[in-house]
Amino acid sequence: MIFGSLFYNFWGALFSFTVYFIWAIRDPYAMPWPTIGIAAVAALIGFIAMFAVRYFVGYIFYTPEDVVHNETEIINDGAFVEEDGNKQFIPQNNRTTAEFEEENTEEIAQVVRSMLHGEEVVSR
Repeated sequence: MIFGSLFYNFWGALFSFTVYFIWAIRDPYAMPWPTIGIAAVAALIGFIAMFAVRYFVGYIFYTPEDVVHNETEIINDGAFVEEDGNKQFIPQNNRTTAEFEEENTEEIAQVVRSMLHGEEVVSR
């Protein structure tokens, strides 16, 4: 559920390092090694903080699927019925997948023919 990839964490670390380094280098008495060391610690904190940011963004953009969690879960053209802890698949119709695909391609071919000839589409 985390949004994006680890690449975003590296961008957060680079941003944190840069912001702290530019803020700290303005001091005329800043020593180079301590400034770079503290900026590296800021980068590590930014890297770890990006996990929380990515999780929060993933939580915002998360869209759950519409699943009914009752005794019967309806999935596609079938149903899963739970009996004594065992799930059993019961088909809702008697058509096979090949018959469905064949019917669907026939409808598509009819629509394409009617578009080519400029006729009205006649539905079944």
